[in-house]
Amino acid sequence: MLFVLAVGIWQRVPAAVAASIVGLGTAWAVSAWTRGPDAPAGTMLVAGAVVALTELAFAALEQVPVADEEELVARRLAGVAARAAGAIVLAALLLTALGLHASGGLALEAVGIGAAVALLALLLLLAREQPQPER
Repeated sequence: MLFVLAVGIWQRVPAAVAASIVGLGTAWAVSAWTRGPDAPAGTMLVAGAVVALTELAFAALEQVPVADEEELVARRLAGVAARAAGAIVLAALLLTALGLHASGGLALEAVGIGAAVALLALLLLLAREQPQPER
């Protein structure tokens, strides 16, 4: 699936990128289903990683005639990180609602999400404090 994703990005074929993301999600779902009633370790992190991978893959497909400004890149990465953290929270809530036991527990996941949000805040703070070059 990752090969299809790489070729889809290289050849700029959105359908191949979408198919590879669906394939990755399906492979994880089948793998999780075959392991029994408990959710596999890392389920919530995989949800966040798939969201981030999808965002970055489709951002790579965009045709940008000029280089992005540093602030725009920082904002886009912050948005990707925020959506990935949201996917992790949503996955944790869904697993809890379904009564599935994720390894590490909800408290550990909350600590991880808090760390991700703190890192995101630090990145935004650093991006805003950079002196702007004169033009």
